[in-house]
Amino acid sequence: MKYRVTLLLSLLLVFTGCITVNVPLGGGETAPSYQWELRWDASRESGDLIFSNPMRIKDLDAAGSYQLSGMVVKQDDGTVTESSTNRWAARPGAMLSEMLSRDMLISGNYPAVFRTAASVSNLVTVEGYVREFGATRVDSLTWIAVLDVDVTLLGDRGAVVLLQENYRYERRMSEPGFKPLADTMSVLGALWSEAVMSDISAVLMHR
Repeated sequence: MKYRVTLLLSLLLVFTGCITVNVPLGGGETAPSYQWELRWDASRESGDLIFSNPMRIKDLDAAGSYQLSGMVVKQDDGTVTESSTNRWAARPGAMLSEMLSRDMLISGNYPAVFRTAASVSNLVTVEGYVREFGATRVDSLTWIAVLDVDVTLLGDRGAVVLLQENYRYERRMSEPGFKPLADTMSVLGALWSEAVMSDISAVLMHR
């Protein structure tokens, strides 16, 4: 019976995208620390839409509150709180860039997708800035998940701006808490990735 309970708990952690570790505190006690990931399924675009430009996806920069991996909640009095026990698996800018590069690679629309510098011809670069990535606490029962990101598309090795757009998404969470926040941010991240890819495709089609 004990084995079955342990197995069930392990499966629950896998399906919710959470990793639990014990962080030592003073006095030899331990407190659980949770790491959360962005997760969504990548969708393949039309195979007929193939561009000649290889892509480089740089890690997004971020506002001060979102430069680290702590999950952030804005309080109703305007203060910003960073959780010490609930953290993202990586910095928000790195997570978003990693997921966008994965989606672009799976789409099959580009000859190559790079995350690091590459010496290839016709390279187009995606960079940007995370303005907001977390929850806004309206009241004790209501949290609003917010994703606000500027994206810039650069051609000719950064010499030409092809696209600059702000993407902002808000969604009321099913309930307050960090697991609902991780789930909702994954939904918003999927919307963001789809919109960015669509806008980039439109620019490259008319270039």
